[in-house]
Amino acid sequence: MVLVEVYLLRCRPDGLLAYRRAAGHLEPGETPDAAAERVGVNPAGQHDEHVVAVHSTSWRHLDDGTIVLTYAVVPDPEPTSPAIAIRSHEVARSADPRRPSPPQVRHAQVAAHAARHLALIADTDPLVREVLDRSPELGRALAALGRVPAGQLSC
Repeated sequence: MVLVEVYLLRCRPDGLLAYRRAAGHLEPGETPDAAAERVGVNPAGQHDEHVVAVHSTSWRHLDDGTIVLTYAVVPDPEPTSPAIAIRSHEVARSADPRRPSPPQVRHAQVAAHAARHLALIADTDPLVREVLDRSPELGRALAALGRVPAGQLSC
């Protein structure tokens, strides 16, 4: 079974990044990208005028065998819907270098990973950059995260 998680990112008035999470299972014959659109960007299936960037950011395996494919969307097309502030950018890690999958992954960690991922590609992906240029507060909040690969620490 494949679960598609979509993290819709925005910048709050106080400058903090925030996210909403939407999830749904991949339907037969559906591509993961189409599922991300259906689940997170346009769940009502109507024509949507919002200009967003959708980007695949990660995957993980759950104990029940489910594969979770994660997508980030910027900016959140429903900016007035309730969202959760990303207050920590803690990386989900495993203590065992031979088994890199962390024992537990929280939604806030996945959202923070998606934000870091977008911060990294904002300079190299012209489509993501174009969308972020239309949402300068969000672009600045992402840029403040730094541009390093996932999990890389700087000294």
